[in-house]
Amino acid sequence: MKNKCISLFFLSVVAFAHQPVMDMAPRWSGGYGFQVRYESFGSDRTINDKDILSSYYQQTVWLEGVYTWHRSKRITFKLPYHSIEDKDADVIAIDNSLGDLIVALPLKKYSNFNRSTQNIGFTPQIRLPLNKDPGINSGHLGAGVSLTYSLESFSFYQMYDVFGWVYDDKNSQLGLDINVGIHPYHNNKTNTGIFLIWDVSGRWEDDSSVLLSGPVLMPYRHKMMVRLEVKFPVIENGKSTQLSRGITINTGIGFVF
Repeated sequence: MKNKCISLFFLSVVAFAHQPVMDMAPRWSGGYGFQVRYESFGSDRTINDKDILSSYYQQTVWLEGVYTWHRSKRITFKLPYHSIEDKDADVIAIDNSLGDLIVALPLKKYSNFNRSTQNIGFTPQIRLPLNKDPGINSGHLGAGVSLTYSLESFSFYQMYDVFGWVYDDKNSQLGLDINVGIHPYHNNKTNTGIFLIWDVSGRWEDDSSVLLSGPVLMPYRHKMMVRLEVKFPVIENGKSTQLSRGITINTGIGFVF
């Protein structure tokens, strides 16, 4: 029932969104950081909530890094390791392997005000397949670009990201990410605080589309940040036999220096 295109669509929903570390740091010249992120999703129901004796479950561990040679110029990478269980009737396939490397060059223009700071970003990026044959864990060579706007004050945070990707097999993707939330606590002495955010993620491909939404908890202390996220499918469109993405859980911890 499930085919390669559906599996690749699953992979691409979150892979290209957000940049290390947690879209927020470092913000100084010569800064660098890394984060480890765990993502899981999948279901045994179709987008029409029907049971067809098939399922798809994926767990991915991401290693992601960033180096900022200037406050407004940085380079990032994302490298995933996938663990996938794909069941069709009584046939179960389990696959564990590296996914594709994503390299990006976020360029930002910062503006500081009395009570807030904002930045406008332009990010060219490339997806490099690490496996010879395209499959569940590996896609095609791809190039993408995103436009981002972020505004942060002492008590409020918002981020909007619109991006597109094209691949060497002529497929394409359009995406939208929105983070809106509050910054209810911050301690200047220890650089400790927390963000409470609501996330909306939309993806549109040739034969599939999905809109996910859910809460995000993001505490930080000194040079460490943590992101805890749960998202639910609000809208899913595609083939009638396509599996629902199900609940997406995304957790990560990042460090900057």
